[in-house]
Amino acid sequence: MPTIRVCLQWTSVVFSTITLIVGILAALAGVYELDEYSEGSAEHLEKFVQLGMAGALILAGLIGCLGAIIGSIKVMVVNLSLLLVLIAMHIWKVSHHNETKQLDATEVYVMDLWLKELVHPGAMKNLQQEYECCGNEGSEDYKSLNVEMPRSCYHTKDGIHALLPYGEGCMAAVKRAYLQVYRYEKWAHIGLICYELVGIVLGITLCCQLTNKTRLYTY
Repeated sequence: MPTIRVCLQWTSVVFSTITLIVGILAALAGVYELDEYSEGSAEHLEKFVQLGMAGALILAGLIGCLGAIIGSIKVMVVNLSLLLVLIAMHIWKVSHHNETKQLDATEVYVMDLWLKELVHPGAMKNLQQEYECCGNEGSEDYKSLNVEMPRSCYHTKDGIHALLPYGEGCMAAVKRAYLQVYRYEKWAHIGLICYELVGIVLGITLCCQLTNKTRLYTY
């Protein structure tokens, strides 16, 4: 019995360490993605929700490690409660998955940058370089307005840019890229639900072993 308990404790430590790492990575991703959306928008606020969930993962990882190492049932119960809350939050996120809403938000974001580009040239620079696109619908947007084509519309290597600009407009390129990330996030939430269920089963099993140990010492 003691051998099983020790194995469960170390397994819980490993599981909680992985949870801690996942939480840290999720927090870093959330901070990075904050700049992708306009401040105050619904999508921008959702990233704060993501940061909150990442913080809960980090906390669950730390508490899980502590509970498993010291063999405390009370600490493990707190950890299990956090995992249950996280599962509920993941289910809420998956149930509110809306690709149409995401595409509409991306369209507003790109259009806003394009309008800024017309007033303050250079607003589209980072977007055009990152997604290898040009203009709102394509390079013809600049030509039709008699606006000089920026260097960010061309593939550049060693300071020399290509003869022809990128053929795809930023609206299509960014929508496709953002939608792909959005779908990855959905499956990440589903994966985390399964992962956290495993953590709950592991935690309950460890608590049962710790309870048996306590009873053994009592008798």
